[in-house]
Amino acid sequence: MFMGVSPTKNGWDQDAVKRDEKELASYRSAIAQGIEPRSTRNKDIDAAVAISNDAGKAFDGISMTLKN
Repeated sequence: MFMGVSPTKNGWDQDAVKRDEKELASYRSAIAQGIEPRSTRNKDIDAAVAISNDAGKAFDGISMTLKN
């Protein structure tokens, strides 16, 4: 079995792996800015970054508030 690839009906590809890596890179970037998204999913990351940019403060997805 190959590591880092996903089986498809046409063979093996890395699309799912690349998608996950991109999502995790976005999450790491948000964390580095002090933002805590609710999850590692793109919709939650994008929402947390947008809220933080609009408010001018980092967003905390756990408590659903802005950080001081």
